[in-house]
Amino acid sequence: MKSLDPDILYTGIVRVDSDGRIDWLNQPAADYLGNSPASLVGRPLEQVEPALALWVRRLARGNRSFQAPEASLSASGQSVDAVFSRLDDAILIELHPIAERLRQRQLANRADQQQAIHLLSRRLAHELRNPLAGVRAAAQLIGGQTDEPGLQRHAAMIQREVDRITGLIDRFAGDQQLEPTAINLHRIIEETAELVLAERHGQLTIIKDFDPSIPDLMADGDRLHQLTLNLVRNAVQAEAGTIRLMTRIDHDSPLIDRPARHAVRLEVIDDGCGVPEALRERLFLPLVSGRDQGSGFGLAIVQQIARAHGGLVEYQPQANGSAFVVRLPLIPAKESLHD
Repeated sequence: MKSLDPDILYTGIVRVDSDGRIDWLNQPAADYLGNSPASLVGRPLEQVEPALALWVRRLARGNRSFQAPEASLSASGQSVDAVFSRLDDAILIELHPIAERLRQRQLANRADQQQAIHLLSRRLAHELRNPLAGVRAAAQLIGGQTDEPGLQRHAAMIQREVDRITGLIDRFAGDQQLEPTAINLHRIIEETAELVLAERHGQLTIIKDFDPSIPDLMADGDRLHQLTLNLVRNAVQAEAGTIRLMTRIDHDSPLIDRPARHAVRLEVIDDGCGVPEALRERLFLPLVSGRDQGSGFGLAIVQQIARAHGGLVEYQPQANGSAFVVRLPLIPAKESLHD
């Protein structure tokens, strides 16, 4: 059996001798410590990375091993999970990468912040409903008490605009509670694709790349239909000619709320004009749109629906186009019905 090359590991490994000097390390560890292996071997760990040296001294006081989670390395500016183990004549340090975990946590925190802003905006929307109803009633009264065509026209215009604003508020507030039932996610996506193709009179290519192992889920079918429809229409509005709809299962996904462990991943990938970099951080906030005629509610509602299910949506720029990745808790309908 061939031995494993330690330089191809993601984990950095450093061995420190009894004098506190580095006597061996692999390439990933050298990358974390900001220099080449040859230049680091033989140097005191205290000079290379004082934080690691401090933990090594702590280990020498009696512990056999311990872990320093999310330790910050000054040499490279990266954070790692550092594990220290005491050997007979040396200390072994393992540096485990956590960049993806931190990225996923940042995504979740950003989504929660956006959701908090969304909830605040919804409360404001509720406060606007009553005065808007009063304005509409007054305009209706004025229109009914005059024979002047100009006044009637203006009164009707006020009512139309109030109705339009109220409609936006209702769409945005999204107060209805989730109603989970057993749903087939692929059937919902198929119906969305059929509807959008009809709207585009067939002038669009939709590629369906489904994972047949995904079972029926417990979720709100109407809300997921709205989620998929908003994402596909968003791609169309970005001048996409081809849209790929892909489903997969993510195992042990950190991007969904517990107690669910696994996630269903839906990716909507298009070859459109993409999202300007200046908008990407604010993309899921209400009233943020890259189009002059856009309401800025479509993607905010998508994130709201995903978070209501315990999931998350993220944007991933592509070389040509965009990808929106939705992760939802994998809660099989059969298991839920048996609980």
